[in-house]
Amino acid sequence: NKSALEMPDWLTRHNLDCFDYQCGHGVRISDDAADILGERSREKGIALSVHAPYYISLSSVEEEKRDKSINYILQTLNAAKHMGADRIVVHSGSCGSITRSEALKLATDTLKRAVVAADEMGFSDIHICPETMGKVKQLGNVDEVIKLCLIDERLIPTVDFGHVNSMTLGSLKTKEDFQEV
Repeated sequence: NKSALEMPDWLTRHNLDCFDYQCGHGVRISDDAADILGERSREKGIALSVHAPYYISLSSVEEEKRDKSINYILQTLNAAKHMGADRIVVHSGSCGSITRSEALKLATDTLKRAVVAADEMGFSDIHICPETMGKVKQLGNVDEVIKLCLIDERLIPTVDFGHVNSMTLGSLKTKEDFQEV
């Protein structure tokens, strides 16, 4: 399979019914291709989400980078809209040289502005889903993601258990450990 447009058939052959379309290196799918992918997915009963670019940094100390991150979120929301996806997954960024608390304040402000911009662009029906991260210097442990999601009822946490396990240095060993998360 050479094209994402073949993905719905592949998923159906493997008895799968959801797909997270990756825009990790930028939103490079045209509106027309996203329309086709969405139509083919709906025909096969495939639920879609879209993963926003990895280089988004809601917590950057540079305002220009945070503003660009809002634009990347809007680009991802546009692709999701064309696909008929009901959510996008977003990384929150790193702490860098600032405290986790300072990074969370910056990310909260950026995400609030992203929600307003999304509403203004007609994307209020698509959920923005902050994802847990896997490196200690990244913003996005479970508690931080939950705090970000308290900004607006349309924000939904994305829990990547591999990331949680990495962030907590391998703490997920039992069924109960997973249930606690």
